[in-house]
Amino acid sequence: MAKLVLGDREFDSQEAFIRGGRRCGTPQLNDFQKERVRAHLRTARASGMEAAAVTQVEIPVHFHVLHDAGTGDLSDQELDAQLNVLNDSFKPHDIVFHRASVDRTDHSVWFRMTMGSAAERKAKTELGTEQHRALNFYTAGIGAGLLGWATFPSDLPGDPVSDGVVILYTSLPGGSSAPYNLGLTAVHEVGHWLGLYHTFEGGCFPPGDEVADTPFEASPNFGPPDPARDTCPNDDGVDPTTNYMDYTDDAGMTEFSPGQVSRMKEQIAIYRPDLLGTGLAQAAEAAGSARAAIDLETGDF
Repeated sequence: MAKLVLGDREFDSQEAFIRGGRRCGTPQLNDFQKERVRAHLRTARASGMEAAAVTQVEIPVHFHVLHDAGTGDLSDQELDAQLNVLNDSFKPHDIVFHRASVDRTDHSVWFRMTMGSAAERKAKTELGTEQHRALNFYTAGIGAGLLGWATFPSDLPGDPVSDGVVILYTSLPGGSSAPYNLGLTAVHEVGHWLGLYHTFEGGCFPPGDEVADTPFEASPNFGPPDPARDTCPNDDGVDPTTNYMDYTDDAGMTEFSPGQVSRMKEQIAIYRPDLLGTGLAQAAEAAGSARAAIDLETGDF
């Protein structure tokens, strides 16, 4: 079997990688954090901020290309290919990305950052910009055998410096990390950045990923999509193995559910209102005020 190289890790095969059970490093929110997001969503809906009102979202992307003496130094054409994949996945849902800037930094330590490390913090502190009104997209030779990670929208008010996604540079379209080299890692991580959980969050137990139209899933699906996979047989549907928020190979990821699209748009309105057009400013301001009131009551700032 062919070896699989992801960043600084080499696996004997894709099967060996799969046995490790990891692909995405985005950490789960804890129960308190999840309940706070639910409270924000409930109150925003009561204030009139519905997902249906969010008809078009334009997201500028600041690309931060980290490299080590040229290793990982992606070209503008490679970054544009990634943007095209993002737009292929999100534009049908009226979420559009465009390149705002590109910077390139030769830094061997930052290039090999791991999630939550001092290197990650220093790189983001130095390079991050416009976190409230743009996506900061970092590419690097990340460690621990991961393909990427992201912050959630609810993280932004408390820690704007960390905001953004970090992606293994060989997972961009045409990279060397097949079968994870079609740019779908970025789609998955941007899904988190816009508020989605994994489809297998919570396994077979409610509330799962908190999206009503994605069936419960006991564990991530690796490899090709499996239309017959049903790890929660008491649920009302087979596993969503073609969903962008599962762990299926890039070639098999094809969709967000309508419920996921609504969840993303609601969290844009609550946590990232600067991405919205001026016509939604009043409703988004009301949603933000509702969020602030909840945080004041809970003492969470």
